[in-house]
Amino acid sequence: MKRAALVIAILALLAVPAVLVTAQAATYNDGVYTLNYEDAELGKVTVSVTVANGRLSAVTLPEGKGDVAIDDAPLAAWLKAFVAAPDFMTVDVVSGASQSCDLIKYAVQNALKKALAK
Repeated sequence: MKRAALVIAILALLAVPAVLVTAQAATYNDGVYTLNYEDAELGKVTVSVTVANGRLSAVTLPEGKGDVAIDDAPLAAWLKAFVAAPDFMTVDVVSGASQSCDLIKYAVQNALKKALAK
């Protein structure tokens, strides 16, 4: 009975889509990847992500903040924590700016799809 439960648990884990793997657990090709990202609810932003040694190493907003509504100092501090996090999608948002932080998170996540090592 225990063996059957273990087999079922393993099969369930194998069925989990690869996109649920933490963002930083993936291996990326080094380079700079820029993406114009738009979300119907969150807004628009252009992100530029830098990958070094197979990991996210920097995030910038090369065309300005777009629809990101965070002051420069809190944004810089948040981006620093965001880049350093083992799983950037779990980084706490800036108080009062959750939509802006989510916009950046999703933009970076999509830009990194260009960098996935094959």
